[in-house]
Amino acid sequence: MSFGETPPSTELFAPNLLDGETALVTGGGTGIGRAIALAYADHGADVAIASRSMDHLEPVAAELEARGADACATTVDVREPESVDAMVETVLAELGDVSILVNNAGANFLCPAEELTPNGWRSVVGTILDGTANCTFAVGEHLIDRGGGVIVSMGATNSVRGAPYHAHSGAGKAGVHNLMQSVAAEWAGHGIRANTVAPGVIRTGGIMEVIDEDYAARIVERDLAADRLGVPADCVPMTLFLSSPAATYVTGGYFVVDG
Repeated sequence: MSFGETPPSTELFAPNLLDGETALVTGGGTGIGRAIALAYADHGADVAIASRSMDHLEPVAAELEARGADACATTVDVREPESVDAMVETVLAELGDVSILVNNAGANFLCPAEELTPNGWRSVVGTILDGTANCTFAVGEHLIDRGGGVIVSMGATNSVRGAPYHAHSGAGKAGVHNLMQSVAAEWAGHGIRANTVAPGVIRTGGIMEVIDEDYAARIVERDLAADRLGVPADCVPMTLFLSSPAATYVTGGYFVVDG
C-alpha cells in the first residue's frame, strides 16, 4: 500500500495520544481542517474549530462531540486581528485552554500574474500569510503564558518552486514557512514548537472549485509518483505526529505530503 489509501489515524496512533490537549483548528469546518479536527478528537483532544461560516462549523462540532470531545465552534476572519482576538477569547472561555494551534484557513484562485489585481493579491495573501500571522501571534501569547504548546501551519509545495497562476498563494505559503521557522527559533525557550506541513494537490471542495478534472488528471500524469491526488486523510498522520509528544525534538521543520 505504498501509494494506496492512508489508513485511518485510529489504526496508526494510540487512542490517548493527545489526552489533555486542546486544539484550535482554523478552517476547521471543511477539507483538511475538518479531517485534522476529527482526528484530534479521536485521539483524546478537545477541539475548537473556526472559520468565516458557522454553517460549515456546526455539523463538524456535532461530529467532534459524538467522538467524545468537548467542542467549540466560532466564526473568525483571520485577516482581521480583532476578529482573531475575539476567537481566542471565545475558545478560552469555552474550553479553558489552547495547547495546539493549526493554521489551516486558506484562500486561492487561478490567475496569471500579470492579471492579478491588488484586491486579488490581498484577498489571498491576507488570508494565508496575514491570517496565519494573526493567529500565531494571538495564540502565541497564550502559549507563552501557559509554558508551551504546538503550532502547525499548513503550507503548500508551491511555496518552494515556481507556481504558475498561483503567484499570490505561492508567495503567501512561502511566508508561512519562514514565519514558522522564525517563531520556532524565538519561542523554543518557551517550550513552543512550530512546524509547517506542505500538502501537494489535495482533493477538497475548495481545490476542485479552482481546478477541473482534466487539469487534475494532467497534474497526476505530470507530477505525481503516487498516481493520484491526495485526500484530506493523507495530511492527518503528519499533523498528528507533529502535535504529539513523539515530536518533542522537532521544530522549525517543513514536512511535505504530496505524493
